[in-house]
Amino acid sequence: MIPRLTEEGCLGRRKQLLDSVTSDCIVLANPRHVCYYSGFLASELTLAGWGPNYLVLDRDGRSILLVNNSAAGNAEFAFADEVRSWTWYDAAVNPGKPVWREGLKALAALLEELSSGRQELVLGIEEGVFPSGAAPENTRLEDISDAVYRQRRAKDPDELDIIRAMVDITGKGHERARAELKAGIREIDLYGRIYESLIASAGETVNLFCDLISGPRAWRATGQPGTRAIEEGDPVIIDLNPYAHGYRADYTSTIVAAGKLTKTYRDLENALHRAIEAGEEKLRPGVPAGEVFKAVKKAIEAGGFGDFFDHHAGHGLGLGHPEAPFFVADSRELLAAGDVVTLEPGAYGEGFGARIEHNYLISDSGPVRLSSHDTSFLL
Repeated sequence: MIPRLTEEGCLGRRKQLLDSVTSDCIVLANPRHVCYYSGFLASELTLAGWGPNYLVLDRDGRSILLVNNSAAGNAEFAFADEVRSWTWYDAAVNPGKPVWREGLKALAALLEELSSGRQELVLGIEEGVFPSGAAPENTRLEDISDAVYRQRRAKDPDELDIIRAMVDITGKGHERARAELKAGIREIDLYGRIYESLIASAGETVNLFCDLISGPRAWRATGQPGTRAIEEGDPVIIDLNPYAHGYRADYTSTIVAAGKLTKTYRDLENALHRAIEAGEEKLRPGVPAGEVFKAVKKAIEAGGFGDFFDHHAGHGLGLGHPEAPFFVADSRELLAAGDVVTLEPGAYGEGFGARIEHNYLISDSGPVRLSSHDTSFLL
C-alpha cells in the first residue's frame, strides 16, 4: 500500500507556516494545500472534487477542517482538531443550489465565529483562491501564498515516502511496457496493460496520467494514448505520471519497436543520455535552474539535435506537476536541498522523436537519482 501524509508531518508544516507569517488566522482553500497541511483529500484520485473544502488554522494552534458532506468520509485520514461539514447533496434531495455558494456560506459563518470579540482579524489567505465574500467586516486580508510555496519546495520525510513509493510503482509500469510492446499492439491497449501493472504493484487504485505516442505522433512530443497500432520501427514515447494520495512520480522512456536502431536514433539516444549526465552535474544546492537548462541544451546541441529541443529540461515534482524549480533558460530560481526534480531532455522533428526522463532528490551533497528504469531505446 502507498503511504500517506503523517500527523507529525502535517503538524510540523502547520507550525512552520504559522511561524513564518503574522496572521491571526489562516484559511487554506487550494486543495493541494488543504492536503499538505492536513492530509485531507476530497477524492483519492484527484485533489479537487465535490466543491470547496477549507482548512482553518488559528494562531493558538487550533485547526478546523470544513468539508462538503459528500467528501466528509475522507476526513478520517486527515489531521485536524475539529471536522465540520456542510450539506450540498445527500443523494436523496435535489440540492437546487450551486455547490460553491453553499461552501461560501459555511466558511463565512465559521469566520464570523472566529472573529467574534476581536477588533480586527488578520486573516491569512491564498490570493486568487480565497472567496473574498466570506471575510467578516472586521477582517484585514494578508496574502500568505509566497510563504506556502516557499515551504513546499523542500520535501518532508512523509512526502518523500509517498514520492518514493510512486517512483517504485512507476518503474513497474515501465517494465511492463517493455514486456508488452511489440508491433501490432495499439497504444491504448499498451496503456491498459501498464495501468494494470501499476494497480497490482500499488495494491490500491492510482490515477495514471501519461503521454503514450508512437510513430509520427512521437514527432510532436506529447499526447494521450490513442487507437493507433504500433508498427515495426516506430518510436514509442512512454511518459508515466501516476498519482495517489496527493503525490506522483514522473519519468519517461522511449522504445523503438525494431531489432536495431537507425543512425538517427543511435545518435539521438547518445545525445539524450549525455544530456541527462550534463544536467545531473548541475543538480546541486545553490545552482540557478537556468544553468541546468543550459547544460542539458548544450549536450543536445553537441549531439546535433539542438534545433529540435523545444521544451523545458525538467521541473520540480510534488503536489504539483510541474512545480518549482523550472528548468528553463531564464529561470533564476536557486536549487535547494530537499527539492524533488525531473530531468527530461528530448528532441522531435520530421521523422524522429524521443525523450527520456529521471527523477531526483537534491541533497546537500548533490543529486540522488530516485528512478532506475531502463532508458535504452531498444527492447
